[in-house]
Amino acid sequence: MKNVTIKDIANLAGVSETTVSLSFQPGSRISQATREKVLKIAHELRYVRNSVAQNLRGGRTKTIGFIVNDINNYIYHIMSKVATQIGNESGFQILYAETEWNPSKAIEVTKTMLEKQVEGFMLSLTEKEETSLDLIRHANVPHIVIDTIPSDYRGPYVINDEIRIGEIGATHFAELGCKRVAFFNATEEMSSFSAFTLQLEGFKSTLNSFGIAFDDNDVYYAGLTVEEGSKTFNNLLKQGPIPYDGILCVNDYVAYGVMQSAEKNGIKIGEDLALIGIDNLEFSALDRISLSSIAIDYHKLTSIAISRLIEAIEQPNGQLLKEVLEPQLIVRNSTNAFKKH
Repeated sequence: MKNVTIKDIANLAGVSETTVSLSFQPGSRISQATREKVLKIAHELRYVRNSVAQNLRGGRTKTIGFIVNDINNYIYHIMSKVATQIGNESGFQILYAETEWNPSKAIEVTKTMLEKQVEGFMLSLTEKEETSLDLIRHANVPHIVIDTIPSDYRGPYVINDEIRIGEIGATHFAELGCKRVAFFNATEEMSSFSAFTLQLEGFKSTLNSFGIAFDDNDVYYAGLTVEEGSKTFNNLLKQGPIPYDGILCVNDYVAYGVMQSAEKNGIKIGEDLALIGIDNLEFSALDRISLSSIAIDYHKLTSIAISRLIEAIEQPNGQLLKEVLEPQLIVRNSTNAFKKH
């Protein structure tokens, strides 16, 4: 796909290339009408300015843009370390940005990185950030999506098998002899993202195959943090005795919040209530916590993705990578002492 140039905009606007350039500069002596006309055409063509110095024209920036949803999440800390190490070994600098789960911010940081002429993108996105992908595809920049993908995405990716995550959790509960289980999901707004819907799909279908009843009333919108997990479990306690003997949480943070609340209320995790998290973060293995968790190898996921992205940058027109990684259950005290009722 041909990149849009200042010349293209000038031809459509009926002005000189200099006028187009000046239209992007606040305070320049260009009439408001001309400026608005130029900017409107630029927007329609999805033109992105090149803010890299002129002496780099025709050269290389040796940079890769890595866009994530929440840089404070520990899984992105793991990913960033791996990406930086492998990128540096190959002579690339990794530029990081976060969207804060905000589609508008995703567009903003994508445009900024395109202006900086990054040579490739590694992205962890949601369904609501399709416009960012459109900008990248339109600019013909190599990219790869990691961790999860929008449901209609057809480009290169390295992702987790989200359905298997739900299946593994449900199977473990069934093998423990659990009679009624719940799923502590992300927030209601985020629950429509493909990663969470696929986890829930695998969880529900597998429970049903074991004859364990489960419906929408057994799904709770907990969020993604320790505090939100604790609050959700506390709210459940206010309704009376806990009706569940097993809970699968959307991540280890939420599970730890449930654990904290349960212990304060005299509920023995691993005996009275089987509890499973997702991600297998380092703190889950601590003796004091010992949380059973469905492990996702973020080190491997990132290593494969960044390596193949660099290959695509250095050797264009190669085969697109589409790889799905298998999760693994790590059993610890939060389930292995469960008492069958």
